[in-house]
Amino acid sequence: LSRELALRAAERLRDDTLMRADKAATLGALATGVAHEVSTPLGIIVGRAEQLAARLAHDERDHRAASAILEQAERIRAVVQGILALARGEAPSMVRVSADSLAANAADLVAHRLASREVRLRVEVQRPAATIACDPRLFEHALVNLLLNAGDAAPPRSTVELRVVARDEPVLFVVEDEGPGIAPELAVRATEPFFTTKPAGTGLGLAIVSEIVKHHRGHLHLGPRGPGARRGTRVSIDVPQSPAEPHA
Repeated sequence: LSRELALRAAERLRDDTLMRADKAATLGALATGVAHEVSTPLGIIVGRAEQLAARLAHDERDHRAASAILEQAERIRAVVQGILALARGEAPSMVRVSADSLAANAADLVAHRLASREVRLRVEVQRPAATIACDPRLFEHALVNLLLNAGDAAPPRSTVELRVVARDEPVLFVVEDEGPGIAPELAVRATEPFFTTKPAGTGLGLAIVSEIVKHHRGHLHLGPRGPGARRGTRVSIDVPQSPAEPHA
């Protein structure tokens, strides 16, 4: 009986492993398809925005708006290409970046979305001098995804907090919300491709975040906000610190 139970447990583990591998392969194929399908409309957007920027050179406000379209289109292109590279197993292009600038940029990108839901966004950096080695666009994309998830879960007039905690090692990026929280059994599955608890969710957001974090030699943790909190979710990314090289 013990042997039979062990064999069944081994079979379930093998099936689970195969299922995760199949989902990962599907995610890679999906990333490739998305990159291909996005390239044409993105090129059209860039072309039209460049034409507008040239025509509106005399109007500073409208020119800035056209430039913003170009900037965000470039961000989309860089993120899609970065995710495609991860799906192919390529290493991300690493540069040293300050942790506080990553947090600030991610917060700027989502501030209007959270404000439209009447959710406050608070950013706290405990040690601005900390630096990490990362692909800035991909890492910011991971933080943006976590902040948007927190904003979607947070009720109106509540707060979403992004904290950067840098001790000797590692650097922690912590996102907390005051939403209903997440059950432990769901937290375990949250990073599986195509698993979602949202009615209109794709189940890809946290799966992509998890892959980005892994490629930066980090870890993603998801669970309740804390022992003193009745509600809410706490998601954290820890990555190795990369001290800046001293000036010659």
